[in-house]
Amino acid sequence: MTPTSEENTSYADSRRPEVALITNHGYAGAEIPVGGAPDTGGQNFYVNTLALKLERLGYRVTIFARGGFPHFDGTSMRTGMEFLSEFVRYVFIPGGGAEFIAKEDIAIALDEEVEWLEAFVRDEADARGCDPWEVYEFINSHYWDAGVIAVRLVERWRDDAVARAMASLLEYCVPPDELELMESLRHARALGSSPGFHLGRLLIHHFALRHDELDHQVRAAASTWATQRRLRPEEENALVDQVNRSVATHEDADAPMRRLIAADALGQRILALCPEVDERLKRNLERVNRHVWTPHSLGELKDFNFHGRNPAVRRSLKFCERRNHERVVAAGSRAVVATSAKIADRLWVHYRAPVADTFYFPPCVDGDVFRPYSEEEIAPTYEYLAERTGLEIEQIRSSCIVFETSRMDRTKRKDLLLSAFAQLTDRHPESLLFIGGGPENEHFEYLENQLDETPALRGRAFLLRAIPDAHLGPMFSIADIYASASEMEGFGMSVSQAAAAGTAIVSSDWIPFSLHHAPTDCELFPAGDTDAMAAAMDRLLSNPDEREQRAERLREVARGLDWTRKAADFLGYLRRHGFEITEGLDNDR
Repeated sequence: MTPTSEENTSYADSRRPEVALITNHGYAGAEIPVGGAPDTGGQNFYVNTLALKLERLGYRVTIFARGGFPHFDGTSMRTGMEFLSEFVRYVFIPGGGAEFIAKEDIAIALDEEVEWLEAFVRDEADARGCDPWEVYEFINSHYWDAGVIAVRLVERWRDDAVARAMASLLEYCVPPDELELMESLRHARALGSSPGFHLGRLLIHHFALRHDELDHQVRAAASTWATQRRLRPEEENALVDQVNRSVATHEDADAPMRRLIAADALGQRILALCPEVDERLKRNLERVNRHVWTPHSLGELKDFNFHGRNPAVRRSLKFCERRNHERVVAAGSRAVVATSAKIADRLWVHYRAPVADTFYFPPCVDGDVFRPYSEEEIAPTYEYLAERTGLEIEQIRSSCIVFETSRMDRTKRKDLLLSAFAQLTDRHPESLLFIGGGPENEHFEYLENQLDETPALRGRAFLLRAIPDAHLGPMFSIADIYASASEMEGFGMSVSQAAAAGTAIVSSDWIPFSLHHAPTDCELFPAGDTDAMAAAMDRLLSNPDEREQRAERLREVARGLDWTRKAADFLGYLRRHGFEITEGLDNDR
């Protein structure tokens, strides 16, 4: 049970610098419904583990996630905050209503979430006496929906910075009520996107009703501002001449367009005449963007993987909408993180993210959980399996175990795993197959029917549903083979966890960890090929020595994916990339 905000005062009292992570869809939280809840899986383990490692490095971490709807167990609401550990908290953002929303449809919730989050961070900033963008050392968003939230938040902070600069430049030039209106509409007008244009536009607009001709409007606006700034007459004339020359270069433009051109030219010249304000504004506009995006997967890559599928299947995944969101996020992020080589490739080629702005941070392995377990440690897990399956403990212990766990989704191809294993039951009568995952949705029912209708699988293959935390690590350890037929993975965290546990791996060739980190150590087969998967499992089931050798080499690969070391490298990369990141504190107070 995690402590409540009332029970945990350490976070608020700590002097540790703060970091924000955003993971928006699914059932993110301190307690993840392992292998069960829709849109909840590897990304959530990644975010929670990263947060804990940042805590170990001396930071406080706030993880923002969508709330306002019931937890997966249906007994409590996702509201307020909860603590993952002493210095890692979850804050639930309302928006989109009181029901769960699938990740393909989550865009309808984002506007409301951004507004709530902006107000929350502003309150945090007021309590600290700083600007909102100074609360967190950096903001790391995960997946495209969280990326949209972070980019929109940065856009709003840019609007704030420009509104502040405009107020200082236009005081006494336009009535206070117009400055108040500018402030209240700063987000609707996107002040941060073009400071010079909005500055000149507000000045010219103030005089538009008094003068019919654009020349007179520009002259009146420039004169008013020049008087307030005590410019010499020749400086005022030069200002007007420069604006008029800019407008003259667009002689074919009609009157409305000429006014917009004049506004931009006037604002740019005013900023040039106030270098101290201009430089401060530029610094602030750069500093507000502390966003680094970790997409985990990309619509472009998933679209490629599904290019031959039925149009109805592709339609439900909304690839076009997703790609458009991702392009906006890639363009608005100061740095991006690739969790696999394939994602890096698509980021560079399809989304034009600069290579120099990309950090490679694959899902690493928590060696405290995923490791070889002793006989004493795994005894309760054998009891759990006996209870779930009705088999005797000694039968399970003496069997060769094939294991897989992931969310209950058609892209994981658990159906193909069942079909492949069914080909082996006669040849390997000592083998058992355990499949974890949930929820008990339509796909779960489909797999249950497949089990019932396949005589070779009866008493040999079992759907365990969501595996309790206490048994998850030991399940990887007692397995002789971890087998994944998945056709949609950003990295393949469960496969890397199997490697850390010292378990031989049979993997489709669409799983990035297997393909890029251990191509010679995993037993690979072409994705979607049932016979090839059966043959791969047969080779390892038939050769215990080879299984053991592969498992040991995979453990060596997994040792190179250390979470704490990689998190420290990540902070170093961001500092080299210009992020102003304070060193973590060993002393928490």
